[in-house]
Amino acid sequence: MLKIFKKYYGYQWLAAFMLGLVLPFIGKLLSVSGLHKVIWFYLIINGLYTLYLGYSVRKRGLSPLILFALPAVFSGISTLLLHLVSHQYGFYFGLMYIVLSLFTFFGDTRDDPDENQIPVENGFRDLKSETKNDGQVSVDGNLKV
Repeated sequence: MLKIFKKYYGYQWLAAFMLGLVLPFIGKLLSVSGLHKVIWFYLIINGLYTLYLGYSVRKRGLSPLILFALPAVFSGISTLLLHLVSHQYGFYFGLMYIVLSLFTFFGDTRDDPDENQIPVENGFRDLKSETKNDGQVSVDGNLKV
């Protein structure tokens, strides 16, 4: 079951539903003021998660479509269907979450595993061999000495 959960991005979907649906519901249930919901829930918590999600998707090689999970849940379900989030904020924060996750997805790639590989377009010219006369194989298979 855990393998299927990981295969179909279960953690990302669970976090998207928790942050996009449960967090606005808790804010409405506890009667948190609109300013505090906007600053703490929508900007800081969800913003930090989308930054992490963009980095995590790039680092682990996940499908980039999962970047749209939180904005879809937040803007679609919480704003349109359940009216937990004001229409003034819902769509703009959804766009902001997409932009933040794309910043870290396309951002700094110095730590990617393919950055430090040796290019092989012209062969390995800087590698030295132990023997002076190396046998070279031509394209047609004849051995040259």
